[in-house]
Amino acid sequence: MSLSVSVSTVKRKCRITVSDFDTEIQDTINEQLPAIEFSLDETFVADTGNTGLQATLNLGASEVISGEFLAQLFRDAGSSEEIDFFDIRFGRRNEQFADAKIIDPFGLKAQGWQRLSPFLKAQAPMMAETRSAIAAKVPLISDVEFES
Repeated sequence: MSLSVSVSTVKRKCRITVSDFDTEIQDTINEQLPAIEFSLDETFVADTGNTGLQATLNLGASEVISGEFLAQLFRDAGSSEEIDFFDIRFGRRNEQFADAKIIDPFGLKAQGWQRLSPFLKAQAPMMAETRSAIAAKVPLISDVEFES
């Protein structure tokens, strides 16, 4: 049995009630679900008799896909900027998103991968050493550089 994630599940997790994003959500599911399924140990995916296991795998996959979709929306122009006009502020609803990571601004992908972690394929020791991490960070200027 393969994993199953529906557009309605992703919309519910992302709190989307309109159908404007249905095609983009389906494209994200089609892109992400095979990769998620490939990263899981085949014995867990094939265990159709354990409905709890299948529900856990589907939930984890839906969280990862929902997080990826929200990250794509977060990267759209204007989605994370704000404008102040006297006492009126337009922009982010919450200050906690000021330092959000662009790759997973709401932590939903990390939550999904955490849920799936016991069921992932065993990795070769060298894979962890060669995996690159993406981090967007503003370089800090030292006092010496500032004075010159």
